[in-house]
Amino acid sequence: MCREAHFANRYTRAMSDVATTPRTRPGTSVKGFSAPAVLLMGVVIIPTALGIAFGNVSAPDDEAYVRMAFATVAGATVAIVAVLGLLIDRIVRRATISTIALFSFLALIVVPWQLSAIAAASELVLARLGT
Repeated sequence: MCREAHFANRYTRAMSDVATTPRTRPGTSVKGFSAPAVLLMGVVIIPTALGIAFGNVSAPDDEAYVRMAFATVAGATVAIVAVLGLLIDRIVRRATISTIALFSFLALIVVPWQLSAIAAASELVLARLGT
């Protein structure tokens, strides 16, 4: 009889722990970085830093045009990966629908914008190297 009472007490205690333990929602950080920090770094700071680092102060030659085009493509790729990575992270972590909608909206703005930047860089390289 004592054994059955011990089992029943243990079972009810375990059930009450499950019922009273709150479930936490997924965090808003990606490997320790907040989403706004990832967006700011991926869409603004890193592409700008690449453009400045590989830009030319004096009159550019053919190598400088190619270097600037590659910097533009690399910066645009970083921006696209940052935005799509955050969107996929929010979907995988089962965030609220409003959060997923917000990151989808950002992706719909950033991805075409950066793809047009890549196209413009390729056209500029072809135009400058063709002359």
